[in-house]
Amino acid sequence: MKYSVLSWFLVFTMVQELTAQDDVIFWWDFDDKKEIIDPSLLGEGENVETFTSEKVFGDQYEIVGLGKYVPGVKGAAFKFDGFSSYIEGAPDFEEMDDEGPEFPSEITVETWVALGAYPWNWAPILTIGKYKVTGFYFGVDSRGRVGFHMSDATSVWHECNSKTDQTTKLGLELNKWYHVAATYSPTEGIKLYLNGELANTYNDFTFDYGIAYSQIEQGFRLGMNREDLPPTDPIRDWATYPSQYSLDGIIDEVKIRGGTLSAEAIKAIYKDTRPENPPEFIPRKFPTIKSANRFAANYTRLKYYPEWDALWPAGDHMDVVVQFDQLPVKIMFWRGTRYSPALVTENGKWMVDQSRETGNNWFLSQGDREEMATGCIEHMSDVQTRSSRVSIIEDNPARKVINWRYLQMDVKFRQLDLPNNTGFGEWGNELYYIYPDGVAVRKVLPGRGGWQETIFLNEPGTRPEDNISLEACTLMNLRGESKTYSWERGYPVFDLPDANIQITNLKSEYKPFMVFREGGGFEVFNLEVRPEYSHFPWWNHWPVAQIISDGRSASAPDRAAHSSLSWGDPGEDYALYGMTNKGKEEVLKIARAWNNPPEINPEEDEFKSRGYDHAQRAFVLEALGDASERSVFMKASTLSPIHNPVFIIYNYAPVNLECLMDGVKLDDKDFRYGVTYNVNGDPLTVLWIRSSKDESTNIVLRGQ
Repeated sequence: MKYSVLSWFLVFTMVQELTAQDDVIFWWDFDDKKEIIDPSLLGEGENVETFTSEKVFGDQYEIVGLGKYVPGVKGAAFKFDGFSSYIEGAPDFEEMDDEGPEFPSEITVETWVALGAYPWNWAPILTIGKYKVTGFYFGVDSRGRVGFHMSDATSVWHECNSKTDQTTKLGLELNKWYHVAATYSPTEGIKLYLNGELANTYNDFTFDYGIAYSQIEQGFRLGMNREDLPPTDPIRDWATYPSQYSLDGIIDEVKIRGGTLSAEAIKAIYKDTRPENPPEFIPRKFPTIKSANRFAANYTRLKYYPEWDALWPAGDHMDVVVQFDQLPVKIMFWRGTRYSPALVTENGKWMVDQSRETGNNWFLSQGDREEMATGCIEHMSDVQTRSSRVSIIEDNPARKVINWRYLQMDVKFRQLDLPNNTGFGEWGNELYYIYPDGVAVRKVLPGRGGWQETIFLNEPGTRPEDNISLEACTLMNLRGESKTYSWERGYPVFDLPDANIQITNLKSEYKPFMVFREGGGFEVFNLEVRPEYSHFPWWNHWPVAQIISDGRSASAPDRAAHSSLSWGDPGEDYALYGMTNKGKEEVLKIARAWNNPPEINPEEDEFKSRGYDHAQRAFVLEALGDASERSVFMKASTLSPIHNPVFIIYNYAPVNLECLMDGVKLDDKDFRYGVTYNVNGDPLTVLWIRSSKDESTNIVLRGQ
């Protein structure tokens, strides 16, 4: 149905007559609280539309997406999910001629609002018309400023915005109710109010045309822009695109009045209303699980916060968690990180790493960004985990092996047809060999692009400095020399010779560490630091975000974010990862035992040695004969110590296996083993032994 300017005028006039006591023209109070059904949960052929009622006329405004009703300032309120939800509609009246008086020349809009996070760009509380062309826009921006914007049929889009705090550089605080209001008249211009106080004014109008409207047949939109906007603060404008998002917040008592309220009247409205309920926001904490006190790998569905969790139309086996019986730490493969595995400390600090990464169309040198994969080509871009997959491929008492496979793509899910013109593109495939002591080997299978970048995550509500010491990184070499580097006065320069060991000094008891083969090394990540916000690089386009951008600087601790410390050159296609609370000496022993494993001498008629496989952190043997007792001598020293050795034995499937070290039988805390069979039925036994020593030892295995 087509709606004319005259139609709107008649509607406004009629409403004013009906509500002359306070000139309320439109009023959404959301007290018609109802359940909103997720369309993905409906059966085939089912279609349920949900509406909210505008109070003055009783017209129904459609609710789209995964918003919901929550307790409000008075009665119920409406909560937008930040991703999918909006409300839209128009009054239902008959078509009339286009001739007639113009839209009322004076207007007041007001609402109560609480934010869960700052929008990625401007997000409307209420808007009508075409953004930056016609109508008005009442909303919040990415710094928490409230604004009333309008067109007066000139080439100027007029904006009146609240100001930010000089210290925090932010406007509205999160998780807090605010009463916000704006008035406009051709004579006094725009006035903006926060909690009853005048926040800003604007009257830079050349003409007194009033608000110019178009597309009024579409009516009002609440919560989401009609045209997608690109996120603010991009690292690369050319790899950041308009994105769908909604207001991440709650609104209540949205009113439009057909006149301008005085400052005294607006203050009285604010003071006369005391919120009945606090804004309902579930704390946005990274996923956690109660420890099972077992060395285990399990499929599960990790939970973040309800609005984000509701996005994922899948079952209860989406994520993988590895936990340990004698350590309070975990390794989590979560779809929020696109399955990039995270070392999670005892107090919930997360350290992650890069995937294989390449890039394309840098600075648009090859053509239009719409015609090809553009920007970073990596796992971070797969915001819906369309092709990133994780699976448990070995699960026994001695070790867990996890496979992570992902398509390297840009932020629009596009791939490069490399390297061989097959159309399959660039893929990453990685194996994680994880042992009961929490130490894992990351084996990166052949592919294209670098893959090591030390990254830690920042939970919503925290800045990088809340999660890591300014003395953020300790480097060591195999000689035992070490140096700790501080970011307090800017990023440092790594200068310790031959450093192939790194400890990340998170604010936790257990510190993540990484070890390369001798010859590998680290360089500090020295890009994209904004000292006015953090000592460290700080971005929030990853993890969990759904925006179309391969880089966005964080300006507030409102969202999940990440920071980088260093780049690494592992020197090989594998590296060692773990967490410890025992300090540098423990890590040095682990590094030496892996880089320079002890010489072993198995009995010749019992085992054949296949050498040491650094990619599995294991001595590899082949069993000979059918002896029930077998022995291996390990020749250790300070530079080639024994530290929790692993043995992989082919053609060996013992029953009730026992292990003795220097004649002492080990219990099940210090000795684990598991038997697996390949597709041909050939057995393989994995042994893990808890032992740390610099002296030689003899290991005896007894089993049927």
